[in-house]
Amino acid sequence: MKLAFLFSIVALMAVSAEARVFDIKRDSMAPYFILSGGPSTVGTNGYANEATGTTVSGESKFTYGGEFGFLLSRPVLNLAFGIGIIKPSLVEGFSGSDTGGTQMFTGNSEVLGFAPRVTLEVNLHGDQVSRSFVAVGVGYADVKLKNSYTMTAAGDAAYPGVATTIESKGAATELTAGLGYEGVLSDTTTYVFQFGYRQLRIDQLKYSKDYTTFNGPVSAGGTVMNGASNRELNLSGGFLSLGFRFYL
Repeated sequence: MKLAFLFSIVALMAVSAEARVFDIKRDSMAPYFILSGGPSTVGTNGYANEATGTTVSGESKFTYGGEFGFLLSRPVLNLAFGIGIIKPSLVEGFSGSDTGGTQMFTGNSEVLGFAPRVTLEVNLHGDQVSRSFVAVGVGYADVKLKNSYTMTAAGDAAYPGVATTIESKGAATELTAGLGYEGVLSDTTTYVFQFGYRQLRIDQLKYSKDYTTFNGPVSAGGTVMNGASNRELNLSGGFLSLGFRFYL
């Protein structure tokens, strides 16, 4: 009796310890997260001409991002539902000077966006443990711009009472396309490399509150200007991403 009991325990442990045989064409549901990066096209657009007649230095050079969500996978098509983060690099310590070269202020400019997305992947080629795919996605991005200023004595004299922090926000449709590769990492986890392109242009920003700006008072909901035109943020550009999927 004891031998039979011990044999049963050993058999149960052997079955439990048996590794899961991964099949990318069979396993159909997976939470995931993605990290991405690429060059920034924002430049100085977040703060140029904030004060009419001044020139500014410094620019955003890179755009970082991330996404987390849930994937429904099939042999031919995959569908991903996610929340994306878009974060151009912080511009820290930019300066503004008047036409005579006198420094008026220094500042920081920060852009942050969130975008719910739906992405369709068409699987091109694959086997049990890997596949390549083409992806197209659409989302709706809410973007916030925050500019913070430290005035010099000359700046305080030229712009008395100006707000030292000015926030605005805008929204637009985001389109993405890319080419990717997914391969097995462990029994239930895969890695995903992707090269893609994002199209996202915020063509109108609205002030979050009432402010006294360099060019006079503005009201909450008023359009942010860049000289004589609307201030725009171009968040389009190529990117590389690395992600992980955890199949259930």
